[in-house]
Amino acid sequence: MKKGYIFIVLTALLYSTQEISNKMLMQNHLDIFQLNFIVSLIAAVLLTPSAIKDLKQKNMKIKGKDCGYFAINAALSIPISMSLLSLAGKYVQASTSAVIFSANAVFTVPFAYFLLKEKVNKKTLISLIISIIGVVIIFNPSKIIQGSEGGTDLIGIGLSLGAAIAWALFAVVSKMKIAKYGGYIFNCFVFYFGSIMLLAILIATGRPILSGINFQSILVLLYMGIFIKALGYIFYLGAIKLTSAVTASMVFLIKPALATILAVIILGEDIVPTMIIGIGFIIVGSYISFSAKKSEEKSEENIESTMVVELEREKL
Repeated sequence: MKKGYIFIVLTALLYSTQEISNKMLMQNHLDIFQLNFIVSLIAAVLLTPSAIKDLKQKNMKIKGKDCGYFAINAALSIPISMSLLSLAGKYVQASTSAVIFSANAVFTVPFAYFLLKEKVNKKTLISLIISIIGVVIIFNPSKIIQGSEGGTDLIGIGLSLGAAIAWALFAVVSKMKIAKYGGYIFNCFVFYFGSIMLLAILIATGRPILSGINFQSILVLLYMGIFIKALGYIFYLGAIKLTSAVTASMVFLIKPALATILAVIILGEDIVPTMIIGIGFIIVGSYISFSAKKSEEKSEENIESTMVVELEREKL
């Protein structure tokens, strides 16, 4: 169990540098589709050995229907969500986009309700409302009304919000069949399909594929592909395996505050009072959502334990 919590902390630390890395690459004038193509391809290659191993163990063959499912998830998570998040780095601070993106777990609620028919309890609804209030506070409507700078902030926050919503939809759609494939197979194919889609966009629009990348950019791209995407996900899977899916979701409870602290240290960003208040609301909302899921998990465990006891009694 201790090792599981170490994995949670490591995952949160790596995931908290996502927006900071994006910001650094945006400052080097890298194309958003170009950087996401390279990062996704690196992650796909690194996950390939584990995916092949799982395919052999499951004796699974990937068919056309599987590829269609992977392609849908790839489109939502990489060309849409990750590209919107990268683009947001041009308009707002890394800390702002990181905090708003961390609210994606709350936005899964309506999608899960309509697509997976999951029930929405009172705690989940309260967490959704509190998190939305936090996002509105970060939007800082009074500043937006003031003029050009507020308008720029509005664009960046809107892009971050779009990235969070797209990722929330991806999280729900992926939940439909991820148990069938397992994490390594699913994510490896999603990264490959995402890379192919981005490569098609780069070629069709005449954007650079590898040109314009300096030494600093190479280091950041390698860091993102190896540590944030590949190792980050391996740690996250390890956390789920050693604790539970609900406990592992603590990653997104830690990330808002941690990403903000790292953005101040690494990028020297200034944190305004509205940002701190907004972060507080989002963390509280996420915690309520986490505690509600934890209660559900305990209830399910109790039901399973009761069923086991009843079966043992019947045997006697």
